[in-house]
Amino acid sequence: MSWARTLALALRTLRRNPLRSLFMLLGVAVGIASLVAMASVGEATRQETMRQFKRMVGTFDRISIQPGSARTRGMPSLTSVEPTLRFEDADAIRAEVPNVRRVSREQSAFDIDVQARDKTATTSIWGISAEWMEIRGDDVTVGRGISPEDVETLARVAVIGEDLRKELFPDEDPIGKTIRIAEVPFTVQGVLVPRGAGPGGSSLDNLLLMPVSTASKRLFNRDYLTTITVQLEDPARYEQAVAAITALLRERHGIVPPVEDNFTVSNPRAAMEQVQEVDTTLSAVLVGIAVIATLIGGVVIMSLMLIAVSERRREIGVRRAVGATRADVLRQFLVEAALISALGGIVGVLLGVAGATVAAFQQQLSPVFLWGAMGGAVGLATLIGLVFGLQPAWRAANVDPIQALRA
Repeated sequence: MSWARTLALALRTLRRNPLRSLFMLLGVAVGIASLVAMASVGEATRQETMRQFKRMVGTFDRISIQPGSARTRGMPSLTSVEPTLRFEDADAIRAEVPNVRRVSREQSAFDIDVQARDKTATTSIWGISAEWMEIRGDDVTVGRGISPEDVETLARVAVIGEDLRKELFPDEDPIGKTIRIAEVPFTVQGVLVPRGAGPGGSSLDNLLLMPVSTASKRLFNRDYLTTITVQLEDPARYEQAVAAITALLRERHGIVPPVEDNFTVSNPRAAMEQVQEVDTTLSAVLVGIAVIATLIGGVVIMSLMLIAVSERRREIGVRRAVGATRADVLRQFLVEAALISALGGIVGVLLGVAGATVAAFQQQLSPVFLWGAMGGAVGLATLIGLVFGLQPAWRAANVDPIQALRA
């Protein structure tokens, strides 16, 4: 019997038993919908995490050096870190470590009150060198950033984030306006491009930048740094750069093993890889659950088709009596199982796309559709139909036609 004839018989059989066909279709569709939705939402979450991480840390060609050992927790602040990183350490790294493109010196302090006439806002303050914005890839919407001349002259200027602008200057241009920090006046000369929220959900736009020399000598009166950021010429030689920086700082700080380092060298790429590893593990678990749900759909198909074999014994006997071979019967049942599974896969993909869209909207994510994975899901559904339909098809092919006609 031709494949076209077999397919026509399979379609007629499925139409003749709409309720059973619907249950088999839904058994597969639910699993495939879960698989598509989980994969899409997982990928959307991964991409959004990477975008947020890059907004927070900038480019991945940098190394960050902070005071304190690797056990030190939290963001470094002038009020919480050991005074072990000096301006001279940054200068030495720039001069002596190969593969260094830029070095930024930073002082940070949090929960600082900033005043503008009758308004007060609480923000984080970052004293930075001019290289900071280039390393992070930041820019301003209006005005200008911190220049080398600002650092050299200890200029009392500030660049503010979008959140701070909204609080202090909601209805006016902030450029040229005066703000006060601990009664020290500063002139606003720029507004940063908004970066949104970080991976933890906190805003990255509630900050104020000023020259690090100004922060050190005119505001905080501290001669040590909270962070040194190094941008590399060749990120692929990251390990060599870390080793060179570590050796240089140990020498400068007089540290001899087994004495613990009083600084920590880290790379945002390593942190990003850890975050992605967690996301990947979670996505794998969710996809595994969806695959199990799909396999359960296969069990549903097998169970209903086994029942169908018992109900269709007379039909099988008649077909065998008029010349159908065991191979013809086997093929017909396999085609029925594969067909209903493929239809269930298509319906499942449509449901999965709809579910992923709704989930992405609720989580404020951009929906991501993995079309290759969707095609694979339909293929998986068809394969499951063939695998789980094999036992009923084999049983149908081995029905004794004489006994079936007598039944």
